Amino acid sequence: MNRTMNRRALRASAVATVAAALALSGAALALAPSAAAVDPTRGMTVSVDAPTEIGASGGPVEFTETFGNTGTSFVPENLWLSANAGTALFDDSLTMDYQAADGRWKPIDLTYSNKTGVFGGKTTETFSVAPGTTQTVHLRIGLPMGTPHHGDTNGGTDHVTLTSSLVPVGELMADADHVDTIKVTPLAHSFVKVPMAASPGGAPIEFGAKLTNSTPSKYTNLSYVLFTDKYTSVQVLKNGKWTTVPAVVNPDADYFAQGFYLSGPNADLAANSSTTIPVRVAWRADAPVARARLEGCVIVNERPGTPAFDGSVSCDNSTWLNVTHAFDPTPTPSPSATATPTADPTPTSTGAAPAPAAQLAETGSGRTASTAGLAGGALVLGGAATFLSARMRRRSH
Repeated sequence: MNRTMNRRALRASAVATVAAALALSGAALALAPSAAAVDPTRGMTVSVDAPTEIGASGGPVEFTETFGNTGTSFVPENLWLSANAGTALFDDSLTMDYQAADGRWKPIDLTYSNKTGVFGGKTTETFSVAPGTTQTVHLRIGLPMGTPHHGDTNGGTDHVTLTSSLVPVGELMADADHVDTIKVTPLAHSFVKVPMAASPGGAPIEFGAKLTNSTPSKYTNLSYVLFTDKYTSVQVLKNGKWTTVPAVVNPDADYFAQGFYLSGPNADLAANSSTTIPVRVAWRADAPVARARLEGCVIVNERPGTPAFDGSVSCDNSTWLNVTHAFDPTPTPSPSATATPTADPTPTSTGAAPAPAAQLAETGSGRTASTAGLAGGALVLGGAATFLSARMRRRSH
């Protein structure tokens, strides 16, 4: 969504936007008496081809802004940028760059206010657009949620409101203003066709671990981790061969005592792409007969050292299955006038039951969620809390 305001309509908003950006950056200007007035001879316009969506914890996405002048005069203009992304972020959560006149990408020095949720800053170059001409500038915006191998362990957002303002040098009132709303979308991940049961000491179950990136952001330093109980071993199919994945063990965990890197920890995922990893999980012969849980988490920019799996993390709901030696047939109740009917805890369909391998596991939310909602629908990214709840700590850096 975007909107362009004319000079009359943007007077109040532009002063507020630029003043907020100036305050964020700590800039101090010696303003002329006319600094708060728009010169009617300057007919500046801004059109923005902003991305509709970027990836949460993903790479930056390129876009363009085009400046025009329908007036009769011009002055050097600063491009001020204000990105309102909410108060659940950190200084390094959002980045912007622009392509300078020499063709090189230069970062825009953004300052973040955790009180207003606004990142503000301006390009180091000014733009002089003569009457009757236009000038196009290439920019990039991303929500990396940290820096390489140093992901933010908390926070997030589901959208960014970007305001672009052309402001004459030494003035506060914008000549032109443009507002866009950019959706922020995390990676989608899930386990596909997980059998409903496994046998202790028996053959492994097979399923797919699917990652989907529906955004134009590229992902780097990416991990896809499977968390299990202490009785399991895991393999993935690589280059046509089943390869055992080493376990990262957490002896203090209540349930998820092992983590397995299905992908990563430094994998890439292209923009607008998906991948499915074939996975095998086997339970040891001494595994108890019980309900078992599998859980997948995506980690971006995992931090080195201890604790493991510390970075920008999002976790899926647990997938439940039965670890059992056999399927117990449903007993046929004997006729009795005094018998009390009981509900079958496992609903069955009519007709012949499918083979165990054809029955699929249940995905549910019977756990402490690793992701939760913030005010305003913000996405929370946290450490792999279910696996490392005793060792993780809230922190921004």
